[in-house]
Amino acid sequence: MLFNTFLIIGLTFAADPLDDYQKVIKPLLQSRCYSCHGALKQNSKLRLDTVSFILAGAGKSKIITPGNIKGSELLSRITTMEESERMPPEGEPVTPAQIKAIERWIAAGAPGPENEKPEVSPKDHWAFNSPTKAAIPPNTNPVDFFTTEAWKKKNLQPQQTAGKRTLLRRLYLDVIGLPPLEADYLSFINDSSPDAYEKIVDKLLASQQYGERWGRHWLDIWRYTDWWGLGAELRNSQKHIWHFRDWTIESLNNNLPYDEMVRQMIAADELSPTDDKKLRATGFLARQYFKFNHNSWMEETVEHTFKAFMGLTINCVRCHDHKYDPVTQVEYYQLRAFFEPYQVRTDMVAGESDFEKNGIPRVFDCNLDAPTYLFVRGDEKNPKKDKAIPPGVPSFLTLGDFKIEPVNLPTEAHAPELKPIAFENAKLLAKSKTEAASKAYTLAEEALKSIKKPEEKSLLEKKLASAKQALEFANEEEKSIEPRWLATKAKLLEPMNAETKAKALLASKAEKQTALAKASLDILNAEIELLTAVKGKEDAAKKKVEAATKAQEVASKNIATPNEVFTAIKGSIKTLESNLEKEDSRNKPYPKTSTGRRSALAKWMTDKSNPLTARVAVNHIWARHFGRPLVDTVFDLGRKGALPSHPELLDWLAADFMQNNWDMKRLHRIMLTSKAYQMNSSTLGMEKNIALDPDNKLLWHMNPRRLEAQAVRDSMLQLAGKLDTTIGGPTIPPAAQNESNRRALYFFQSHNEHNIFLMQFDDANVLECYKREESILPQQALTLSNSKIAWSMAEAIHAQLQQKLSQASDKEFIQASFRLLLGSEPNDAEIAQCLDIFAAWNSANPVKQNAAGSARARLLLVHSLINHNDFVTVR
Repeated sequence: MLFNTFLIIGLTFAADPLDDYQKVIKPLLQSRCYSCHGALKQNSKLRLDTVSFILAGAGKSKIITPGNIKGSELLSRITTMEESERMPPEGEPVTPAQIKAIERWIAAGAPGPENEKPEVSPKDHWAFNSPTKAAIPPNTNPVDFFTTEAWKKKNLQPQQTAGKRTLLRRLYLDVIGLPPLEADYLSFINDSSPDAYEKIVDKLLASQQYGERWGRHWLDIWRYTDWWGLGAELRNSQKHIWHFRDWTIESLNNNLPYDEMVRQMIAADELSPTDDKKLRATGFLARQYFKFNHNSWMEETVEHTFKAFMGLTINCVRCHDHKYDPVTQVEYYQLRAFFEPYQVRTDMVAGESDFEKNGIPRVFDCNLDAPTYLFVRGDEKNPKKDKAIPPGVPSFLTLGDFKIEPVNLPTEAHAPELKPIAFENAKLLAKSKTEAASKAYTLAEEALKSIKKPEEKSLLEKKLASAKQALEFANEEEKSIEPRWLATKAKLLEPMNAETKAKALLASKAEKQTALAKASLDILNAEIELLTAVKGKEDAAKKKVEAATKAQEVASKNIATPNEVFTAIKGSIKTLESNLEKEDSRNKPYPKTSTGRRSALAKWMTDKSNPLTARVAVNHIWARHFGRPLVDTVFDLGRKGALPSHPELLDWLAADFMQNNWDMKRLHRIMLTSKAYQMNSSTLGMEKNIALDPDNKLLWHMNPRRLEAQAVRDSMLQLAGKLDTTIGGPTIPPAAQNESNRRALYFFQSHNEHNIFLMQFDDANVLECYKREESILPQQALTLSNSKIAWSMAEAIHAQLQQKLSQASDKEFIQASFRLLLGSEPNDAEIAQCLDIFAAWNSANPVKQNAAGSARARLLLVHSLINHNDFVTVR
C-alpha cells in the first residue's frame, strides 16, 4: 500500500509537461476560460485556445514567460486572493493540483502539441450551418446507410431482426401508444407478403390513435399543462387549454406540416385571425401566462420557445452574453420584444356563453407600444429605460432581409362580439332562461291548484306571482338581445349618426325594460322571504323589501329618461394581465392592428435556411422511436451541447424533412421501415460490441426502454377491452379519473394536480419535459400490485381469456397470457415455473381445487404478468 502511494507521487512529479497541458490545462481552459477568451470572444484581446495564442498574450502584455513561473501573469491571476483580480471571475478557484500542473508546464517552457488547432469559430459550429443531404445509393434507407457506415468504422456487428411479435408490439406502442391484440399478432404473423410490415406501419400512421400518442409526446415538449392557482383563482396557464391539446391531436392526424404547426402556435392570431380552429394553436403561448410577474411570464416564454423549436438555451443571456453561443444580452431582449405586446383572452365557442364553462384561450397583441428594456445583469429592478430595445433575431442567424410588418385585423378579430356565434349564443342563453322560467311558472300554478292546507295559499300565491314575474323578466331579457346586438354592430361598424343613435336608444330602452322586470321580481322574492322569515329575521327581510322597492323606483325613472347607454353583447373575455390590473380593463376595445412581430418571428423560425428548427424536430422524433436522441442534449444544439452520434444522418433527415414539406408521417415511415429500427434489443453474445460501444451510441442493437406513464395505464385498458376511444374534449377532473376509461392524455394535469398512478411512472413535469425520465422504483411494482385499476383490468383480461380458453389446459392458458400481455412466447422454464405456481396455489387451497379455484390461479397469473418487467418495457 505504502509502495503504491510513493509510486503515484513519483508519477505525479515525473509528469510529462505536454501531458499536463493536454490532460489538465487545456480541459481547464476549455471549461473555465474559453467563453471569454476563445473563438466566441476575446476579452482584453486575449485568446487561450492554443499555446500559440497563450504565448502571444493580450497585445503587448504577455501572460506567461516560458521557463519563468514568477514572471507569469497567468499564475498570479489564478492564485491571487483579490476577488476582483482573480481569474476565472466566476465559480470555484482553480485547484492546487491544477495550479501545480500549470507551474510545471511553464517551468518546462510551455510546450504545445504540433499543429494544435484553435477552437472552431462559433459561426462554423455544426448546428449553425444549414443541413445538407450527403449522397446515398438509390433505393436505400438513409437510416440504414449511415448506421451501417458507422458500424464499419467501429468494426461493429449489428443485431439480428427482432421476432415478429416483439416487432409488432414495439411498433404499436411507438406509433399509437397501445399494444396489439392477439388478432393483430396473428394477422401479421400469417401475412407472408413482402410488404407485410410496411402495411402495418401505414395503417398505424393513418389511425386516429397516432395523433393521441404523438400528441402526448409533443405536448411534453411544449409544456402543456392545465390551469392552476389558488382555489378558483387563475394564476398559471389558462382554463380550457385543452383546446390546444385537441388542436395538436387533430394537426398530427391530418399530417399538418410541422412548419405550419410552429407558425400557428406562435402567430395564428396574426396569420389566420378569424379561424377559431387555428387560433387554438396559440394555446402554446397562452399556457405561459403567469399572473404575478410579467417578467417571469416573458422569461419563460422566450426560454421555452427557443428550447422547444430551435434547441437554443438562451435563458442565461438575460443576465450576460452567452458563454458559448454567439448570442448577446441585447439580442436576448430583442427576442423578448417579439412577445412583449401579447396578452391572453378567451373567445366564445358555439353553444356556450359562459366563459367559465368553455371558450378558446388564445393570444393577441394588446399593448402595441409595450417597450422592452434591457435589465442590467438580468435584474428586473434595474432596467435601462433610456432606450427601448426593438425586436430582432441573433446576427449569426440572420437569414436575409428580416421584416416586421403590422397586421390590419379583420373586424371579427378585434371585435369578437360581432361574430355570429356571439349573437346566437346570447339568444340561446336567453331562450333557455325563458323556457326554464316557463316551466317554473307551470309548476307554481300546479302547486297552487293542488293546495291542501289553506294557510299555505298566501305563500303559494306570492310564489306564483314571482314565477310569473320571472317569466316576464326572462321574456324581456330575450327581447333585448336583438336590439343590443344591432346597436353593438352599429357602434363598431357604422359612423356615429342619427341611425346609430336610434339603435343605441332601442337597445338602452330594451335593457332598461329588462332591469325594471328584474327589480319587480326582486320585490316579490323579498316579500316571499319576509313571509317565510323565522323569528328574529323579520327586520332583515323587511329591509330587503325596502331596498328592492327603491331599486324598482330607480328602474322606472331610468325608463323615463332615455339615453344611448347599453351593455354590448360579449364575444370574448380578456385575462387579467397581472394581479394589479383592474377588472374594468377587460371591457376596453381590442386593438384593430397587431404588431406583426410574432408572425415575422414564426416565419424566420420555419424558414428553410434556418439550420436549427428541422434538426430539433427530427431529433425529438428519433429519440421517441429509438430510445435515444441523435443529439443527447435535445434542447441544446449549441456549442455546449452534445455532438450528434450520426451527424450526416441527422442532416440528411433534416434536409429531407424540409424538402418534403415538413411531412412528419413521411419522416416516421423512414425511421420505422429501417432495418435499424427492426433490430433485436438483446445484447446476449455481443460482448465484442459492448466493449467497443458500451452505450450503444452507434445503434448496433435496438434500445429497450420503459413505457411512459400514460402508455402503461392505457395498455391495461386496451388489453381488457375497456378503453374508451373517444377523441378530444374537456379534461377529465381528478375526482373522475379513477373511474374513467378514457386515455390518460385527457386527464387534468397541472403543477398542483397530479394523477397518483401516473406519477409513479415518471409522468411529464409540466414545468419542463423535453425528455421523459426513466426510473425503476419499488413504488411502481407496488402500484401494479395493489392499485384498483391494475386489479380490475387484470380481472377483465382474465375474463376474456377464460371465455376463449375455458377448456384449454393450464399450459395453453399460460402461453396465451404471455402472448397477449407481453407480446412474447414463454420459454420452457417460464411455463414450468408458472405450472409450479399453479400447483403450489392448488396445494395451499385444497378446498378450491375446482373450476373456480383454477380460474383464481389463472387470474393471479394475469395479474402477475401485468407486474412483469416486459409489460412496462418496449423491447
